[in-house]
Amino acid sequence: MLTEINLVVEDLAVSRSFYTAMGWTLRSITFPGSDEPQAWLTTSGPAPVTLHSRSFASWWDSSQPESAPGSITLDLTFDDPSEAAQFLGAVQRSGGAVVAESRPMPWGQTYAIVTDPDGYRWGVKAPTT
Repeated sequence: MLTEINLVVEDLAVSRSFYTAMGWTLRSITFPGSDEPQAWLTTSGPAPVTLHSRSFASWWDSSQPESAPGSITLDLTFDDPSEAAQFLGAVQRSGGAVVAESRPMPWGQTYAIVTDPDGYRWGVKAPTT
């Protein structure tokens, strides 16, 4: 299931204003130990969107090439870790690549990043086992 569209943006304030005007309601996400928002996550709106600063995107996606403004990562969430593993295998067999191996994340899920043959990034989330 497509659960999130991650947009790396140049200016969080400008992008937050734009998406709010388009009907999204957003809440801020900060780094541990920081009061400055690093991302804005939708709580309602036409699609599940998260706006990320470059530094926040680099934190959760350290693969190369680095995410830059204008880049996008689509997140898929699987209910079963074995389904996520099957998906990762299918990506590799079909010409894609795993650019960040599945690893536990602080929000309670495992997360991997894959690319399709054209380089589009897909995040793969599953419950931590």
